[in-house]
Amino acid sequence: MTDERFRIGDRVRVLETCPGGNPRTPHYVRGRVGIVTARHGVIVNPLDHHQPYPPLYTVTFRVEDLGGPPGRDLVTADLHDEWLESV
Repeated sequence: MTDERFRIGDRVRVLETCPGGNPRTPHYVRGRVGIVTARHGVIVNPLDHHQPYPPLYTVTFRVEDLGGPPGRDLVTADLHDEWLESV
């Protein structure tokens, strides 16, 4: 996992747009800040994609930071490296 930029506990921001990036990134997390809570490494899926996907991370967000009500609720999203920047 040496090619991964982020570690568990790192604060990251999801980019608003990512030309050529995975279009499955949910709109409600774009531009938001979360915490990396798991690292999944490079994903290889030769049946679906001719090259390995960039490293994948689970990022956890507070619901209130996504526009929801105040509280302790959390949302997680699995996001590829190309969508994330350090905060």
